[in-house]
Amino acid sequence: MKLSIHTLQKTLFSGEVEKIIARTSAGEITVLDNHLPIVTPLEGPELKIIDKSGKCDIIKIGSGFIEVRPQSRVIVLANTA
Repeated sequence: MKLSIHTLQKTLFSGEVEKIIARTSAGEITVLDNHLPIVTPLEGPELKIIDKSGKCDIIKIGSGFIEVRPQSRVIVLANTA
């Protein structure tokens, strides 16, 4: 799936990922390919991103929003990084 992570200052990440793990106000969610569309606030402090090879990267965010769009597109708007 295509993920992009943005702050007001810059784009932190843009690329293909296998899985995204994020903490929301309702608890932890895992986003995979073809996830149902959703927009929800993020509580941070980080996002876990797993790439196609299984490597896990952690991106620090303060808070923000995650939007899962049709066709496996995900946009994260973060307050800080």
